[in-house]
Amino acid sequence: MAQKAPHAILRFAKHKAGPAGALEAHHERTKEQYASNPDIDTSRSKDNFHIIQPAGKYRREIDRRIRAAGCRTRKDSTMFVDTLITASRSYSRAGAGKRYKPTSRRR
Repeated sequence: MAQKAPHAILRFAKHKAGPAGALEAHHERTKEQYASNPDIDTSRSKDNFHIIQPAGKYRREIDRRIRAAGCRTRKDSTMFVDTLITASRSYSRAGAGKRYKPTSRRR
C-alpha cells in the first residue's frame, strides 16, 4: 500500500454571532462525551492550542474586537470566522509542525 504524503488541512467557516457559545464548548472540550462525533479523543485535547488565546468567553471577545475596530453590525453580519488548522500524523512526525508553538501573545 502506498504511503500518503504528509499534509495539512485548513478550514475556515464564517458565522453570525449565534453559534459562538456552542463552538466555544466544542473547541474547549467542555463536554465529557460527544454524541455527534464519538471519535473525539478528549485525552488528546491537551495537545490543542490557540494561535491567539481568547481573553474571555468567545462571544465577549468577538463583541470586544468589533467595538475596538469601530465596526457597525447588522442582524445578518458575519461576526467571526471559525478556523481549524490540523495536519496528518506523518506531517507532524516529519517535524514540519514543530515550527509552530502555542502562544497567548496578543496583536
